[in-house]
Amino acid sequence: MALDYGILDDMSGHLGDAFYLLDSGKFSGNFDAFLSAFTSIYPKTNIGYSYKTNYTPKLCKIVNEKGGYAEVVSEMEYDLAIKIGVDPEMIIINGPYKNKRVLEKFLLGKSIVNLDSYTEVESLKKIVENHPNKQFQVGIRCNFEINDVSISRFGFDVESDNFKHMFVEINSIENIAINGIHCHFPNRDLESYEYRVDKILALTQMLFFTPPKYIDIGGGFFGKMNDSLKAQFNTPVVAYQEYANIIATKFKEHYQDYNNAEKPMLLLEPGSAIVADTMYFVSKVIDIKEVRGRVLATSSGSKFNMGLLTSTINMPMTVYSKNVVQKLYKAIDIVGFTCIESDCLYKGYYGRIGVGDYLVFSNIGSYSIVFKPPFIMPNGPVIEYSETMGNYEIIKRKETVDDVFATFVI
Repeated sequence: MALDYGILDDMSGHLGDAFYLLDSGKFSGNFDAFLSAFTSIYPKTNIGYSYKTNYTPKLCKIVNEKGGYAEVVSEMEYDLAIKIGVDPEMIIINGPYKNKRVLEKFLLGKSIVNLDSYTEVESLKKIVENHPNKQFQVGIRCNFEINDVSISRFGFDVESDNFKHMFVEINSIENIAINGIHCHFPNRDLESYEYRVDKILALTQMLFFTPPKYIDIGGGFFGKMNDSLKAQFNTPVVAYQEYANIIATKFKEHYQDYNNAEKPMLLLEPGSAIVADTMYFVSKVIDIKEVRGRVLATSSGSKFNMGLLTSTINMPMTVYSKNVVQKLYKAIDIVGFTCIESDCLYKGYYGRIGVGDYLVFSNIGSYSIVFKPPFIMPNGPVIEYSETMGNYEIIKRKETVDDVFATFVI
């Protein structure tokens, strides 16, 4: 995105000293690139975009227009999908909290529902009893070891006797069919994907007489990033095609003897992988001071504007100055407007910077605007800037005090 001080200063005059920039064209390109990496090997593949990562409606509409699924973990996200025109059958519902009321709503809408707990199984049985003339289909979220020291808290332990009993019991109910299987782990490395694909394919073969309608291997994929960001991760950053070469190839080989109609749909649930590099956060330097040897640049933004990684990682940052040569700092911390001691947007910046400069942080699309509470001040706006037209579109207006306190009784 081509920016300069003048453009940013003009935006700031209308929008305030802190705001987000969205690049929906980049999001669209990422969606296509991610999906095509897999379909080039295993054509029966589709994306369920993770709404929780960034549910900006404009992005969710793009997914729907491209024929992708909405992957949601709450009734709020489900209702958003419906509001923007998503067919209920194109919504995947995951997550550990589905009470009986919302579970019934999802099932009657014929959405893809992946059960996560035995409590949900009991709710399911009551729902089907109330609708004996309706046919229900569900998926199961599976939890298994993928050669990792941590134990995931989600889904069913597939090694337990309870799981096997539950699977048989559900399948024995006349108007329920288990038509899919799902897993998701936070690990991003290729080795973990090899483990999970091998495990879920073996599990599928054990549980189903014929291939299920879908196999959903979840998300957790790396996205696109520059070298400075890549260098801060403990594991190698993996490209879309590298994931596809492992995952899609295993599916292709496993189902090579089946015709296309018989093969399961491979579902993927990327969030950060396709949205992280599509948003930028802009803030302004409002003060520079030194405190007992620590040099600090206070900004109009906060680390809470920028997602979950900022506690351990410096997000890529570009400084825009107004036709002046600013002082060179060898190690200056960019800190936020809040009263939280740990509110640091960038640790140890080396470069020229001064009061009045604009700071543009990239790779901010993941768990940023959806995770930021209106702490101390209302949240800033989201805009989409057009380089060719030299103007911008309001994607989300700046919040007001009335917005923040609208649900309180005053």
